[in-house]
Amino acid sequence: MIFTGNMESFIQMDTDFLDRHKFQFVSRCHVLHAADYKAGRIHINDDHHLLHIARGSGTLWVENEKFTMHPGTVAAIPPFVRFYFKTRAPFEMLNIHFRLWLDNGAPLEDYAALPLVFRPPYFNSVMASMRAMKKNTVWQPCIAHRVVICHLASNRLARLDRPAMDARLARACRRLSSPDCSAFRAGELARMCGLSISQMNRLFRECFGISPHKFWEAKRFAEICRQLRTTGDTVVQIALRSGMQDAAYFSRWFGKIAGCAPTEFRCQHAI
Repeated sequence: MIFTGNMESFIQMDTDFLDRHKFQFVSRCHVLHAADYKAGRIHINDDHHLLHIARGSGTLWVENEKFTMHPGTVAAIPPFVRFYFKTRAPFEMLNIHFRLWLDNGAPLEDYAALPLVFRPPYFNSVMASMRAMKKNTVWQPCIAHRVVICHLASNRLARLDRPAMDARLARACRRLSSPDCSAFRAGELARMCGLSISQMNRLFRECFGISPHKFWEAKRFAEICRQLRTTGDTVVQIALRSGMQDAAYFSRWFGKIAGCAPTEFRCQHAI
């Protein structure tokens, strides 16, 4: 999908726009909470995050806005936006992470976004496609692409009312979000951004409300969870790849965040 018209044409989401673009499927995530989930840590993604609520109810906070989630609700969270939620059990949602670029190489979020929360009349059809992704792993990118295009074509997009992220912070976020970033090195990161460590920490807190180290830790945890769900690697292998030489320490660190051991998490969430 390549956008070549003006902003008004883009927001109208004409058919020609849907025929041309650059799309990247990042991941699919099936989330099931068997117990109530209290509002906890802030999440920040470096990609688009679509939450499809299948069961249960909850409350979602996106920056300073509060939304109610019920079955049939879709939440569309842009990159680099703070969000957190609490849910009532049993709660189930099927999520897609993706990226999308315009013809000039600019990411979609630099121009417009889906409504933060909407209730599509075609929700059941999308859910059927989402559930099919578990059985058809080879076709996951194609199915995810179809779901995203369906949402984009069926909703009126709007201009984002938040300022563009500082390019230096975006560079830091991309590095901290990389799966191979197994250690946090403040000096190296600050030099890459052209900032002092204190400047980087201050700007990061102003933008995200958390430190770069906390951001990195959240991203590392998410990557470890992905590996536990989708790979056959042992917990020790995953721990070593994540920069933790001590498997016992890794299990304690993981349990403190997830509330369960890595092996238990794998049993509960394996794809």
